[in-house]
Amino acid sequence: MAFQFSLAAVLKYRESLEHRAYLTLERTHQEVARTEAQILQVDDWRRTAAEQRAADLARGVTSIHLQGAYEYELALERYRDLLVGKLKELKVRLQRELKLYETARQERRVLDELRSHKLEAYVRGQNRREQHFLDELFLARRKRD
Repeated sequence: MAFQFSLAAVLKYRESLEHRAYLTLERTHQEVARTEAQILQVDDWRRTAAEQRAADLARGVTSIHLQGAYEYELALERYRDLLVGKLKELKVRLQRELKLYETARQERRVLDELRSHKLEAYVRGQNRREQHFLDELFLARRKRD
């Protein structure tokens, strides 16, 4: 008789929940990394725009061009602020999803440990039965001789 774990379906379900939580966590982590990279890119654009504006001022530029440069820098600043707000929300979501993953992982581990203990008990019982059978066989042969 092969070992059968009565809660195998529940364990499989817990494993799928853990896997799903992990994938969600990973996607959010990637989104955080992407947003951080976008913030760095906007910072580079802002730095380049400020350098360009300074160079234009040194050369003597018309006020309309100067106003356009300032508006561009303000737009970049607003975009950066938007990204920073998004990043904060993503980090909160990341922490929440991390807790969900840890909970799912813990629940799966409990069932996995229960399965391991049941398997160990089953193996011990099988070994006992096998030893009992061998002892009986030995005694039967001894009586025959």
